[in-house]
Amino acid sequence: MSSSTLYTIGTVLNHARDNGLEVDVLVSGHWLSGVVAAVDGFGVVLASNGDQHAVIRMEAVSAVKIAQSMLRRTEIPAGAHPMPGPRPAGDATD
Repeated sequence: MSSSTLYTIGTVLNHARDNGLEVDVLVSGHWLSGVVAAVDGFGVVLASNGDQHAVIRMEAVSAVKIAQSMLRRTEIPAGAHPMPGPRPAGDATD
């Protein structure tokens, strides 16, 4: 049985955030570089040069570059399932 891992833009950005790694993201034909300061289902915050932050809509990110040596294969536990997305504003189920 062969094993494979699906890397998505969100997976790579979360991995970079968790490990303090620098990434390059492609937004509207321009590469932006920085360390991932925050990421959620809506956007990513890149910190660069210690004094600049870029807030980017997740849907605007076409590609992410990260050093291949920084990606590690991890096994997905049996029974794992995707987490639900953010709830709409005003959801009264809290």
